[in-house]
Amino acid sequence: MSRGFYTLTSGMLTQQRKIDISSNNVANINTAGYKKEQAVTSNFGNLLINKYKQNGIYEESTELGNVSVIRTIEENNTIHSQGSLEETGNITDFAIMGSGFFAVDSNDDILYTRNGSFNLDNEGYLILSSAGRVQGEYGDIYIGTDKFEALEDGSIRVDGEIIDKIAVYDFLDYNNLQKQGEGMYISEEEPEILEYQRIANKTIERSNVNVTEELSGIMSSQRALETASQALKIYDMVQDMAANQIGKIN
Repeated sequence: MSRGFYTLTSGMLTQQRKIDISSNNVANINTAGYKKEQAVTSNFGNLLINKYKQNGIYEESTELGNVSVIRTIEENNTIHSQGSLEETGNITDFAIMGSGFFAVDSNDDILYTRNGSFNLDNEGYLILSSAGRVQGEYGDIYIGTDKFEALEDGSIRVDGEIIDKIAVYDFLDYNNLQKQGEGMYISEEEPEILEYQRIANKTIERSNVNVTEELSGIMSSQRALETASQALKIYDMVQDMAANQIGKIN
């Protein structure tokens, strides 16, 4: 009977976590460069065995097999596929065509993002609002005026002279990126600066969230959550009867 409680409760927690992840995806549908997240579930027994081995315990054991029906969220998987490009007409908007990330200096921490919805601060530097200054080949990109021209390779030209070039970085393994806010990442891995990047000006990359898929997933998880909740009530009633009524039978 206890196994039923554990199974249903874990199922409810898993479905609620799926709802939370999908809801966050929908909430960021208009966040430029946002990459959707996907819940990765695992059999709890397998997950427990993996953790057991990773903790440095190498004693031999006999495999009992997959007997657990409990599912749990093992991790959130970020889907890094490119979103659609949208022309905005804003001179400080940029979108990377292909792989790679913009780099932003945020209080001496370098953040990586696909969000190219930039602005100029009061000092004339190219910035990502609430994050920091956009990085070029020479560090912080100073433009000083909104009368500039941006070339496809990321070069910034003012009065006919190239003053800097927007840097685009890429990583061998995106799984090493750690989320740092919506659409922002940090990494301990040293990135590679791309030499032949393509950047569209007056354009931003939309999020890669498919609203229809996310809403469908939310409704499916909500139904599963309600079903598990009703079944849990039935289990509770049966257990109550077993404890209070069966014992009275002569």
